Amino acid sequence: MLCTFALLGSSATLERSNKKKAQPNKEFSMSSQVSSARSVRPPASQDSIAVDVRNHIGHLTLNRPEGLNAIDLDMVRTLRQQLDRWADDPSVHAVVLRGAGGKAFCAGGDIRSLYESHQNGQDLHHTFFAEEYELDLAIHRYRKPVLALMDGLVLGGGMGLVQGADLRVVTERSRLGMPEAAIGYFPDVGGSYFLSRLPGELGTWLGVTGSQIGAADAMY
Repeated sequence: MLCTFALLGSSATLERSNKKKAQPNKEFSMSSQVSSARSVRPPASQDSIAVDVRNHIGHLTLNRPEGLNAIDLDMVRTLRQQLDRWADDPSVHAVVLRGAGGKAFCAGGDIRSLYESHQNGQDLHHTFFAEEYELDLAIHRYRKPVLALMDGLVLGGGMGLVQGADLRVVTERSRLGMPEAAIGYFPDVGGSYFLSRLPGELGTWLGVTGSQIGAADAMY
């Protein structure tokens, strides 16, 4: 399945991810992570990644709502650096990933900057993909619980970010997909791994059509 937790109206059902790694007890109150509880300290950044800690939970918010939170190289590096800091911080017990703006968790990579890099003979696109994949792998191997709030669009690189999370949350507004096929690209960010493990031919269909699915199908 592509998610492990659904927030649909006032009801919710929970299923653990099958993520394989040795970790301490990961039970913690969902109320402080999922709700918009008042922060005990203000966000540390108003840039493209907002960093915040409250109730011993580290919050990383993709903060480019005007671009549907598409990630660029600076965002990838900020996410990785902050995760590395929190990995050794005993005051941070878990991490929550989310997107700002209400329309998207993450619509994928910033294709425009990658295209311009290629057109200008630069190698930004090579560096971006290498570091993006390293970030995705780091989330898979992270020693502390990671929860991904997949509200709105979760496409391409956004799917890569959440696959390593221990808990993946969808809502009634969630739309998941791998749209790379529409631009002649293959499903990257580990798509050949997680799509091939979906029931039936759902993964093949998502990979070759670029179609999007909602919360109910993501729970399948």
